[in-house]
Amino acid sequence: MWKIILNKYNPYLVIGILCFFLWQTYSQVAKYQHKANTLEATISDLNQEIKYTKIQLNDSIALYQAEVKSLNMTQNNLKAKYNNLLAASKVKPKDISNVTEVSSTIHSIDTVIAVIDSFGGIKAKLEDDFVDIDVEVLPDKKTIIDYEVRDSLTILSVQKKHSWLFGLIKWKEQKGIKVINHNPKAEIVSLQTIDIIEK
Repeated sequence: MWKIILNKYNPYLVIGILCFFLWQTYSQVAKYQHKANTLEATISDLNQEIKYTKIQLNDSIALYQAEVKSLNMTQNNLKAKYNNLLAASKVKPKDISNVTEVSSTIHSIDTVIAVIDSFGGIKAKLEDDFVDIDVEVLPDKKTIIDYEVRDSLTILSVQKKHSWLFGLIKWKEQKGIKVINHNPKAEIVSLQTIDIIEK
């Protein structure tokens, strides 16, 4: 009986198996094509310029914001680029979803009053919300500089939300980040954000 059924439905069974394998192959190709398109977009954005904007918190406080598009990287690329850092942090590449690198420089020229102490040394001090600097010139012309510089950054990750069929199908597209520096004497000189995609 099974032989008769198999002989009768054998072509349909073969066609069904072939359709399943074709569908599986197509979905793998679509996945790899999506990854290739994502990485191609990243290559075109690698040398992007940082977009600087002045934002006003209130009447007296103006801050500067730096903005870049998100880049994409596979877990293997992440491991190759940040291997030592990940090993030292004891973090596996599969546990990382995003990497952001920010570099800033702090520069200012200020005038302060210097005071001559009773031993013939000179002292000067500068202090505000982001910096404490004490300079002491000793009588033998050796100078002691004691400084503390603080920086304050706010990082906003921006995502564009999409929906289709009246919200039944929703997805998010990583768009980029905005970094706001609260220190008016600091300037963001390099900024990069990388989203980690699957292997």
